[in-house]
Amino acid sequence: MRDVQVRRAVRASPRSVLFLFVVMAMVLFAPVPSAAQSGDREQMSRHEMQRRVIQGFERRLVRELNLDSGQLEEVQAVIRSMRHERVALYQRRRALDEQTKRFGDGAGSEAEARAILSEARAIRAEEARIEAEEEALLLEILSPSQVVQFGILRDDLNDRIRRMHSGGGPPDF
Repeated sequence: MRDVQVRRAVRASPRSVLFLFVVMAMVLFAPVPSAAQSGDREQMSRHEMQRRVIQGFERRLVRELNLDSGQLEEVQAVIRSMRHERVALYQRRRALDEQTKRFGDGAGSEAEARAILSEARAIRAEEARIEAEEEALLLEILSPSQVVQFGILRDDLNDRIRRMHSGGGPPDF
């Protein structure tokens, strides 16, 4: 029973899940050494796929939000500026998920359950803070309707990344 209560308490909201996928995308799109440097063909393939996904997302931003090159650069700068915080939060979420799993396997006390719940609340609060900060920065560049559309496009990007990782095939920008 305790396992079910803790899992319900830390279950990610749809917004949290979206946030985590954005963080994963940012982690995946971080610069990586080329295959020519490492000699690993698989790495080249992954790097090429990441490059194509990013380029496709940027083309969609330009086309669907009607951005000029300056605006695109500013939006990219906002995304880059938030990367460190999102990656750190993603790592906290993964650690919490591991802690929750261990707890669910029967190895946890009431004190650990309280710590899990406290960390889950802290992560949700940090997610909300980061989202609000990013939204404010985007609103300095884009109109409110463009910011909403940006969110829709990013959700779509996350869905594509999720499909790529689940064997659903490459994205079809």
